[in-house]
Amino acid sequence: MKTHAACAALLCLGLLSGCGSGAFAPGIGGNLKSIDITPSGPSVPLGETQQLTATGHYRDGSTQDITASVAWSSSNTNVATVSGSGLGTSHSTGSSTITATLSKVTGSSTFTVTNAVLVSIAITPANSQVFLGTLNQFTATGTFSDQSTKDITGSVTWSSSNQNVASINGGGLVTALALGSLTISATSNSITGSTSVTVQSSTLTSITIVPANGSIAFSTTEQFHALGNYSDGSVQNLTRQVTWASSNTAVVQIVSGGMSRGLTPGTTTISATLGTVTGSTPFTVTNATIVSITVSPASQTIAVGTTLDFSALGRFSDGTFQDITSDATWSSDNTAVATVDINAIATAVSPGTANIIATFNGVTGSAPLTVSTATITSIAVTPSTAEMAPNTMLSCVATATLSDGTTQVITDNATWSSSDAAVASVDNGGNVSAVAGGSATISAQFGGVTGTSAIVVNPQLTSIQVSPATASIPAQTGVAFTATGTFADGKTQDLTGFAFWTSSQPSVATIFAGNATGLAPGTSTIVAVFNGQGGSAQLTVTTAKAISVVVSPSAAALKLGGSTKFRAVADFSDGTTMDVTNWVTWTSSEQDVATLTGGVAKSGNSGRSVVTATIQDVSGTAVLSVH
Repeated sequence: MKTHAACAALLCLGLLSGCGSGAFAPGIGGNLKSIDITPSGPSVPLGETQQLTATGHYRDGSTQDITASVAWSSSNTNVATVSGSGLGTSHSTGSSTITATLSKVTGSSTFTVTNAVLVSIAITPANSQVFLGTLNQFTATGTFSDQSTKDITGSVTWSSSNQNVASINGGGLVTALALGSLTISATSNSITGSTSVTVQSSTLTSITIVPANGSIAFSTTEQFHALGNYSDGSVQNLTRQVTWASSNTAVVQIVSGGMSRGLTPGTTTISATLGTVTGSTPFTVTNATIVSITVSPASQTIAVGTTLDFSALGRFSDGTFQDITSDATWSSDNTAVATVDINAIATAVSPGTANIIATFNGVTGSAPLTVSTATITSIAVTPSTAEMAPNTMLSCVATATLSDGTTQVITDNATWSSSDAAVASVDNGGNVSAVAGGSATISAQFGGVTGTSAIVVNPQLTSIQVSPATASIPAQTGVAFTATGTFADGKTQDLTGFAFWTSSQPSVATIFAGNATGLAPGTSTIVAVFNGQGGSAQLTVTTAKAISVVVSPSAAALKLGGSTKFRAVADFSDGTTMDVTNWVTWTSSEQDVATLTGGVAKSGNSGRSVVTATIQDVSGTAVLSVH
């Protein structure tokens, strides 16, 4: 009794908060009545934690944080556990009752573990550098609250900080459109991941000179072309950008832009250099002399005031043929009827007949030209209507119908004009250049007669489709791709010649102006990019080997000065058959009878020659007779 009396006395003095087992709370105030756990009924994503707080309520109305004093427990430790400090940790989805106990007083709360939630997004490849004109796939990987990861590329919202430099579609595919830097972002709800992307120029790896290992007769000319091969698989014409040189200027002199002149018989090396990259090829000037000249076209009729282009093919003493149009001296034997300039362009002056003559080193050739009395009655411009994207070009053709019912192409003779040059301009050759959105009428006028074409320039290019979408070819062969642009109004335009083409695997295939060449077995993505839009196709280069080559026609006959086209079709070991005319090596057994370029045979002397087409060491033949 003394003990209880003492306690009561101390309580009255405020010096003791409780006495005995379970009768008083350990803190300041009256007896502990209940315990609350906050937050109440927490819902925690799997993998995350939740700090719980225990608050004691006393009979005198006071409260106190007793988190560190209670005993914590969980009814289902597979779902969640709780530490002595009240930290709840989730382990699996479900529910558990969390209890806080002190002096036989308890408080509880339901602890619910939900599915893991996304906490961060990582984009790969990170801080990447891509080549101009290429397609590049980016991936979004989500990290969740339970530390698991998942590919969420298809479920995030993708964006580009600079659509002019690179655009990105809903699947994370980036199209590199212009040089520069940007940020690619992927967002899901409130979580965003991003990475920097730099669009850079591809690297020039080599230069190919065309023709390779060629030859010409002395006093004639040859136009060389330089093709640049880039690290992104693209091929670009660098003829006007490279620096040309001849190792033996006494044999060959480079005039300008790859045009060369053979000065004296001998050999030299022709080189083209851009930066630190140089391409070269051996070249020979022979001592062959001119034997005859064939002037083409022969026996043509044109209207007064119009023109016609002529060409001259020279046959030399070594049996070779060479285009000597730019080397010959041109003249007309009746200038009252027709004249001809140094570029072999004849102009009709008045009705009658004139011989157009080409002379080279004392040898001449000629072709008759008739100037008609017929007059032009109408002009048709083709195409009559067209839709174009800005920065593209379209070649219009003007065809005149004459009073005698004949027709003649007068594209180079007509006077061309545009009703709105700010929309579409046109040059003297009928080449229309799209400038900006709008409509324009292109006119071709000659002799008081006019023909027109309606041009619409649509800046709303929405997509580019590359076809075929998939292609499979053997090595050392090729395939032509087409890029078709679709506008917002559903109309289309062929953009093959304007798009920037690249190959994702340059060691597998290269591409130039839509023409792909297979180099080695593998798969490459062929990409066409234009005006902020890109399209792609898949090209597979197989291991198939040629097993036979058939040349058609199997037999052909030509007159002196004539030409004909051969075609080569190959069967391959994988069962495929394809036209390989442009990929085989063509040869003629008798160069003095016929020469071959890309399957086109040009006749020389009378006789018989065997035409051979070879690919992958497999050949096919045909017989050509010249008489």
